[in-house]
Amino acid sequence: MTPRQQQFDRDGFVLERVLTDAEVEDFRRLMAELLDPAKGNSSNEVACSSMQHLGDPLESFGTRAKQYYIHMLGSPRATSILHAYHIPAMLEIVEELLGPHPIINNASIFATNPGVSYSLGWHRDVIQIPQAEIRDELFSPDWPHNSVQINLPLYEEQSLWVVPGSHRRPNTPDEDAAFGGSKHYAPTDAVMPGGVPVRIPAGHALLYNNNLIHRGYNAGLQTPRRTLHMGYHSASRKPTWHFYLLPLEPICDQAYQARLQPGIRGMVEDYIALRKQFPRMEDTWQPGWPGAVA
Repeated sequence: MTPRQQQFDRDGFVLERVLTDAEVEDFRRLMAELLDPAKGNSSNEVACSSMQHLGDPLESFGTRAKQYYIHMLGSPRATSILHAYHIPAMLEIVEELLGPHPIINNASIFATNPGVSYSLGWHRDVIQIPQAEIRDELFSPDWPHNSVQINLPLYEEQSLWVVPGSHRRPNTPDEDAAFGGSKHYAPTDAVMPGGVPVRIPAGHALLYNNNLIHRGYNAGLQTPRRTLHMGYHSASRKPTWHFYLLPLEPICDQAYQARLQPGIRGMVEDYIALRKQFPRMEDTWQPGWPGAVA
């Protein structure tokens, strides 16, 4: 294993610089064209939602004092910035961590204006799995997790909190107590043993195993949050449940695909093909699922 692979296996995350200062500025400009900061509502309202993964419309940004979670793929307005999800330096790291032929399974942004507080309960990214079917086996080295999730901020941030090493083991009794009986989300005021914030400088990618116990939290942003959020899996292995995040109908549209840059278009085509090969998300957490693609 390489040192990077060893750290990812041990801690569940690695931090790497993938954008130059000039590239960060270019992406800030493109983001500003998508999001009108004049609409921003600054207050100390704490906005949280366990269903944030469903996403917000791009057009709604700034109408409330909250953190927005906006899906980029499938939105014709967002095509100008989609090359952010096909950064060669970043994909090389993804391939090193997961295996060959990385394919996108999430392309979104976290967008929040200064003054807004944000709190999302501690969780592992297993919201797609019914709680009765979440087994300890899913969080062990014996279950190869074919997914890497990435936060790539355009302004330095410290909104992601993690419990290092928790991706490779089930909850401890103290963690179960913090979750309060849920296997999806802990209460937003729960104190999670071992939870620490991760400082991510602008232009750096925090690549993490989203089986980690983690949360989003910030008690009042001093700067804008403009974070590219993305996920990938290796097409050499069967997908994880996070593979099914992309909105299939809009990205299958040929007119939409024609607007995409070649790199992203190729990944979308590969994603659609693999969805046809593995159409059932509910298969991905069944005993004996992990393995090579036939």
